Amino acid sequence: MKLSLATAATALALLVAAPASATILVTQLTIDGSSTGLGVLPPFGTVTVDDAGGTLAFTVSLLDDLRFRNSPDSNHFSFAFNLGGLSATIGSITDNGAGTFTSVSGPVNQSPFGSFQLALDCTSGCTTGYNAASPSQLNFVVTGVGGALTVANLTPTGNVLFAADVVSPGGFTGNVGGGGAVPEPATWGLMLLGFGGMGAMLRNRRRQVAATA
Repeated sequence: MKLSLATAATALALLVAAPASATILVTQLTIDGSSTGLGVLPPFGTVTVDDAGGTLAFTVSLLDDLRFRNSPDSNHFSFAFNLGGLSATIGSITDNGAGTFTSVSGPVNQSPFGSFQLALDCTSGCTTGYNAASPSQLNFVVTGVGGALTVANLTPTGNVLFAADVVSPGGFTGNVGGGGAVPEPATWGLMLLGFGGMGAMLRNRRRQVAATA
């Protein structure tokens, strides 16, 4: 029993330590900021950020047949986020369609959510309306100027961490947002401890049920 407890404690310590070396943040785009509604229910997409190696590797995947679009105005960009004012470059941009994305140095406005520091925009291969050939997934890497980056450097605009400009199969367009604040490293540790405690409670309950059966 002591050996099992020691092994579990070691595994938990490794889990708690993991966010300090590499963290993968997965969040959903759930807020419809369009003026007319997109005609589909949230979530509208998933944003995954991996900070292994001191860079931020983004994967933005839209759901429900939504597509990135080329907006004709200055209030909609394909994807926008903040780095707390830190200088960074965006590279290794790929997508799963016929689009060409370019990085944009802000501030940029993503109505109705507000201003963001950095953005990417689909400058070709995307249309203002719906086009099934337009991309629904965007991948890119953010590299800090003068230092490593972690997911803790991501900061929200209001209650929105990320914002994307999309179009639905019905032709409805607008920005969608989501994410909220990124947990601090200490919070990650507490969350993992909580998950470990819940798992231990469930295992003990199963043993008690088996003993009384």
